[in-house]
Amino acid sequence: MPKYRNSLNHDPDSNDPLISRRSFLALLGVAAGFGALHLMGASVLGFLYPNAMKIPPSTFSLGRPEEVLQRDGKVFLPAQKVFVETQSGKVRVQTAVCTHLGCTVNMVETGYLCPCHGSVYDRLGRNVSGPAPRPLVFFDVFRGASGDLMVNKAKSTLDAQEAWFA
Repeated sequence: MPKYRNSLNHDPDSNDPLISRRSFLALLGVAAGFGALHLMGASVLGFLYPNAMKIPPSTFSLGRPEEVLQRDGKVFLPAQKVFVETQSGKVRVQTAVCTHLGCTVNMVETGYLCPCHGSVYDRLGRNVSGPAPRPLVFFDVFRGASGDLMVNKAKSTLDAQEAWFA
């Protein structure tokens, strides 16, 4: 039996392969410091990385004009959150995003209704009641270089007659 409690691993004359508690805790502290620096470096690099690739493009295709313009009515495109309305060879595209807090509006007989806070819009997207501060906008429709009908969400108008593309 050893005379002192910690005298088992303490022999100054031998090359003891065991690590002391103090050395182990020091190595553990250094490893934790490197781990924290690694996480901090990763977050700084994530902050510096441009966000341009994470945002969906503002221009998208509706398809070939002969396919889009052949039917009359209004269709909802959930991926783009827009309503595509075609009428006698013309097309216009209106946003489906409520101007209050960005919820997706539902189409009803009288126009549009926001399910989140009750904003009501008429058939042309003008706000009738509720907390919505602005009407629903129409997006620019144009013919692309490939011949497809394209929608540019960066250009918008509030004029329902100006929004038609023939």
